[in-house]
Amino acid sequence: MTTQHVVTSVPTASYTVVDSATAATLINDARLAQGAGLVAQSTALDTIADNHTQFLIDNNLVADATYLTTDFSGTLGGHYEDVTKPGYTGETPQARATAAGYAGSVTEIITFGAADGTACMAALENSVYHLTQLMSPFIDIGLTFNPGNGSGSVCAIELGTPNSTLGQYPAEGNTVVYPFGGKIDVQPRFYNQAEAPNPATDLTIAGHPVAVSLYTQSMPSLTGSDVVIYKFLMTTAAGATVSARVLANSGVLTLGPTLTTDDAIDGAGYVVLLPVVPLDPNTVYNVEFAATVKEEVINKNWLFTTGNLN
Repeated sequence: MTTQHVVTSVPTASYTVVDSATAATLINDARLAQGAGLVAQSTALDTIADNHTQFLIDNNLVADATYLTTDFSGTLGGHYEDVTKPGYTGETPQARATAAGYAGSVTEIITFGAADGTACMAALENSVYHLTQLMSPFIDIGLTFNPGNGSGSVCAIELGTPNSTLGQYPAEGNTVVYPFGGKIDVQPRFYNQAEAPNPATDLTIAGHPVAVSLYTQSMPSLTGSDVVIYKFLMTTAAGATVSARVLANSGVLTLGPTLTTDDAIDGAGYVVLLPVVPLDPNTVYNVEFAATVKEEVINKNWLFTTGNLN
């Protein structure tokens, strides 16, 4: 299999539910701005998103904390379907995608309780694990925002890569980051306790994570020893350093910041800076990142601006 270049044009999506259309548009806007490439609507992936949100709602699982947080043989409850319950279409996202005729690998992202499609996207990008998935080299998307039946909404996003390709990657020398340079209205606070798994169980609340993807056309796969981190630092415009931890896969090397091992991050090429305190609202932040990737030097500095308190 081969890689493909970043996709900059896809057919216009045909979502009829306003909130689904909004979320899909915002996801592609974010992917394009950060250099990760657009994803195209897939009817097969839409089908499994539709079916799975309805399964969760019809079986009153949206508010069932025990079910949603149970690990069913490696599948967290929100992504799992119990064969004994009505509306079952497959235990795992991959099984459901295969049954729907999608020939490729699939990753599912779910948010609960969002008020609308905009809030669905806000929860997705203000995270650790979902954020790195937002930056990943997927080709296709299926999405459903289901307002629920009074017990809470479900927003299901199915991201797929056909078997014929390894996915879309930026050209060598391009580094994908989020929040991207010039991004405004970044949410200052990250409610880490709401993400499953929780990337910082010792924190009640954190600041908005900053993620870097080191994957490119020439480096579509990386092992820990391929990556050496020299700097990952966030400061205010006044020069004050933001207290943060740097999350990375085991085996990633450092000649700078202390790394916190987090193998829930899906790949050695993703590195996340997690502020241990909320960011200040309406404030400009500077991020500095330096690393070598297979001995190629990466240096990137950029600015983003927070919005009002969330």
